[in-house]
Amino acid sequence: MKSVIFLVLLLGTCLTSCQTAGTKSAKEVSPVSIQDEAVYEPGGMWMPQQIAGLHAETLKKMGLEIDPGVFADPLEFPLNAIVHLGGCSASFISPEGLVITNYHCVKGYLQYNSSEENNLLHTGFKANNCNEEVSAGPLARVYVTTGVTDVTDRVLTNIGDIRDDLERFNLIEKRTKELIREFEDANPHSRCDVVSFFGGGKYYVITRLEIKDVRLVYAPHRGIGEFGGDIDNWMWPRHTGDFSLLRAYVSPDGTPSEYSLKNIPYKPRAFLKIAKKGFKPGDLAFVVGYPGSTERLTTAVETEFDVDWNMPFRLKLYQELIDVLHETAGDDETLNIKAAAMISGLENTKKNFTGVLDGVRKKNLVKEKYNTEKRLQGWINSDRDRNAKYGNVIDEISLLLKDFYQNREKDLMIRQTGRVAILNSAVNIVRMAEERVKPDLERDPEYQERNWQRLEQNEIQMQQTYSRELSIAILKLLLSESAAFTQNGRSGILTGIFGKSDISGPEIDSFINELFSKTRMEDLEFRRHLFKNGTVEEIRQSDDTIIKLGLVLSPMLEDIKEREKRLYGAMALLRPLYFEALSKYKAGNIAPDANNTIRVSFGTVRGFKPDQEAEEYYPFTKVWEMVEKWAKNHGKHPFDAPDAIIDAVQQREYKGYVPEYIGQVPVNVLTDLDITGGNSGSATLNSKGEFAGIAFDGNIEGVASDLVFLPELTRAIHVDVRYILWILDKVEHANYLIDEMGANEKQ
Repeated sequence: MKSVIFLVLLLGTCLTSCQTAGTKSAKEVSPVSIQDEAVYEPGGMWMPQQIAGLHAETLKKMGLEIDPGVFADPLEFPLNAIVHLGGCSASFISPEGLVITNYHCVKGYLQYNSSEENNLLHTGFKANNCNEEVSAGPLARVYVTTGVTDVTDRVLTNIGDIRDDLERFNLIEKRTKELIREFEDANPHSRCDVVSFFGGGKYYVITRLEIKDVRLVYAPHRGIGEFGGDIDNWMWPRHTGDFSLLRAYVSPDGTPSEYSLKNIPYKPRAFLKIAKKGFKPGDLAFVVGYPGSTERLTTAVETEFDVDWNMPFRLKLYQELIDVLHETAGDDETLNIKAAAMISGLENTKKNFTGVLDGVRKKNLVKEKYNTEKRLQGWINSDRDRNAKYGNVIDEISLLLKDFYQNREKDLMIRQTGRVAILNSAVNIVRMAEERVKPDLERDPEYQERNWQRLEQNEIQMQQTYSRELSIAILKLLLSESAAFTQNGRSGILTGIFGKSDISGPEIDSFINELFSKTRMEDLEFRRHLFKNGTVEEIRQSDDTIIKLGLVLSPMLEDIKEREKRLYGAMALLRPLYFEALSKYKAGNIAPDANNTIRVSFGTVRGFKPDQEAEEYYPFTKVWEMVEKWAKNHGKHPFDAPDAIIDAVQQREYKGYVPEYIGQVPVNVLTDLDITGGNSGSATLNSKGEFAGIAFDGNIEGVASDLVFLPELTRAIHVDVRYILWILDKVEHANYLIDEMGANEKQ
């Protein structure tokens, strides 16, 4: 560790040029204001076809230097260079299958390859050539979109003729499974999904090539990839190098296959060009990726449920889970590695929920939603034809939801048992035995043959991260929390397990001790045998304690699923009408809620004022600010930047990466772009469609945007491309990667 005292002295001599993110030097230009709202309105995760149809002229006025029509087709450049990792977004950036995404998106891959002696979660990883690249694990995937087909008529034809809600759901599910089989048969090595938009008013088949051999190429040291950790998470100013590199591999004939040393790098149809110049304040910017889910177009009852119960309840539970995981892992390095991914996910969600609740309560969103629905109902009632078509659809949806939410505590806690991976395996074994004997199109979609390999691979990967100590701690917490519920709440999981709901702590301890002392489920080959060959009779007669618990949990989970199916079947008639009415009421300019399909957001590089009295933040942070944070925190986690980056800054090894208007190497950049979970790793493009950064976070002041977009506050945070290249060049000396990316011309 370099001398912190030396750094403090050094910082003292240069603070006139190394200013904070909230101030400007003489060379800096002023950040844009809310600006020309007549030109554009921030917000919206738009379907590609909406960009060309609704926003072409707006984008031209904002400085777009390419044809806006290029954003209309997800199968053409630049959108076809954007890929999905399952939970994160990513992009091809070379003709040799090199993929860039976030550091936090590859933590599971690092965890899979880590040991107590070689903890990649701390040190990071760098392959000096293709031979040194390592498998990201059996579950790692790169999905390349190759087809988008409208199948609305094939899904929805005559569903209004069916009176029973469950029967209606089953017909939609049957048609969906038939479509998936048809499209996967026609597209070998592909994964197809039927996805609904606008509340089930439109359906598309999304066809994606499924690349199964994914390898780690580069991940930075933890002190770069998550510099600032949870302290800086969702905060601005930010100084985090949250990026990593992967490579997609296929068999020698070009088709996807499992990991093999014979495989070769995938040759993508398109890859993004690295921008020669980075952003400056006011520039047009795009984010293209696969956002997970938003709930902006949900009803007032749904928003009220989230704000008044769901998020507060989960916040309390997640904090308790975090505490028990830390307490159980203690100073044990192996347990900390195994707990890392779950703790990180819980911490991120907890901070997100806290910000959302703060934002929506300040805006009084629930009341605003009810008022909006009141105005919408008035608009419906004011016209005879509208009233005949949309009638009381809002009230009907509300009544259905309120009835479903009556089981909220019981349902949530039963589902949380899935956090104990070995119990989840037991449930999968039970369900596979029940479903395997059926014809494939009659099986539960989760247990169709197309998913068998993935479910088995999940068992293999689980073995790498499984811990009896952590599993016991989680299960004990969940059962103890269930015992603290009201009679209605705890009548589910505890009654199912113990035959009664009044359970004491010693009874829970005794049950868990016996559960784990009389099981073979910790043996991978035992689990795999039962998963692939176990019969219903064999499973029911098993004396394995965890299998027995799986037999208890499985029907509980199936009961929840059946009630969800009935709700979905009813909503299949109601929700499309609600969205259609809302769209007409708002003149059609509505982006559908995020649903893991490719979306385009656009806006500008600009700062924000966290409140009326505050100074407006400058939309860039700088490398010397990162060093200042390191010094002030004495280089301690989560500000433990590695020596290599401190050396490079101290020696001012950043020639060629310093724009005049910033005066230093830029680290992170702020935009008013619209993103959410799943956008992590999304490419940030400039006005030429070039790769100019990578999205990785938002600001706490605007995190409520999952429920309501706040133009004045909602911001996206990106790693600046100049910081990425500077790290690869001056810190990691990985110029071979810069050459492969075609970015050897400095910024």
